[in-house]
Amino acid sequence: MAKLATNILATLSLLSVAACANTSGPAAGTAFVTDTSAASVAFRSLRVESGSSGQASLVKGQLHRTGHEPVRFGHVDYVVRDAQGNVREEGWVEHSAAIRLRHAHRPSLFSINLKQPVTQGDQIQLTYHTSSHS
Repeated sequence: MAKLATNILATLSLLSVAACANTSGPAAGTAFVTDTSAASVAFRSLRVESGSSGQASLVKGQLHRTGHEPVRFGHVDYVVRDAQGNVREEGWVEHSAAIRLRHAHRPSLFSINLKQPVTQGDQIQLTYHTSSHS
């Protein structure tokens, strides 16, 4: 039984370190790179909603708890890189909605208002931390 638990934890650790997802629609070609190694959570349903021409973009997604312990507070750091790897924008958003033990299957929503539109080929890196940003 202990070996099974160890294998499951090892698998979850590997999955939580980095995962990629592609978007469709106006920001097609935008890749998400996620890192949740600081907490037992996973990013899901990541998408970019673009404003009208020249307007800023909005990144939306869900945080799901993957472990048994509740995750009460934290923040999401984000970095937007162009196709050449240059940083176009970076920042963080607080995430205070609790991912509670009783609601393991109910996601916690988050959104990030970007200052500029996301263009095709951009990469958005999201990192979840369990502390407040200082």
